[in-house]
Amino acid sequence: MIITALRDKSGALRGFSKVTRDVTERMQAHEALKASNEELRKEIADRISAQQKLHASEQSLRRLSGHLLRMQDEERRRLGRELHDSVGQYLAALKMGLDSMRPEENDQLAQCVHLAEQSMKEVRTISYLLYPPMLEEMGLRSAIPWYLDGFGKRSGIKVAFEIEPDMARLSRDAELALFRVLQESLTNVLRHSDSPTAEIRLMRKDGLVCLEVMDKGKGIPAGVLESSRDTQGTLGVGLRGMAERMRQLGGNLELISSGTGTTVRATMPPEA
Repeated sequence: MIITALRDKSGALRGFSKVTRDVTERMQAHEALKASNEELRKEIADRISAQQKLHASEQSLRRLSGHLLRMQDEERRRLGRELHDSVGQYLAALKMGLDSMRPEENDQLAQCVHLAEQSMKEVRTISYLLYPPMLEEMGLRSAIPWYLDGFGKRSGIKVAFEIEPDMARLSRDAELALFRVLQESLTNVLRHSDSPTAEIRLMRKDGLVCLEVMDKGKGIPAGVLESSRDTQGTLGVGLRGMAERMRQLGGNLELISSGTGTTVRATMPPEA
């Protein structure tokens, strides 16, 4: 409301004018806008809070995943040592006892000696595959050829290995992660690819350490491969484990496949 005095030419007061305007709609619009802004601010705050909670949850899950992987590796190490130090020693003692009984004079006894020798070899192989001592002692440069030699003999797959001449040793965790990627990848080649060959490359690429496992098999169907990228970006429990190992070290696992073969590429920073 606005009230204005009305005066004549001499300045004498003649009366008043009053103008009244209804601002109800304007105030209602202002209050509605204010309420809308408050609701928007609350929604943004809730989203930020949800994102922070999600990030915290992801970090927690990643820490848990890393802890489980370390526990798994320690359990493999323990089982490998027990197989080698206990079962392996029992079998060695058994073979010595059989040898003392002159197996050359008894075909059945000679067969038992042979079975004992084969069992010793199998136990030694299993214990080394669970946790290869050569990996810790000499690194990937020696552990990979040793593993590939045994894999080729067991599978019949012809395997080629290429490593950069000046490739330095990595951290214990990094070398173990790459070795597990190699194991799982070759297991998949044997089970699924029908490839007669496999190629392994360990090199530095674009400032990263890169391990590639390539086959010339039937490849992964496009629908299955695309579906895997939409979910975990990997196929199967084994490959999910490999991808998680890479993430734990700040690296990445990539799966490339076509009708002419599949490539598994693991990359990580050299200081991981």
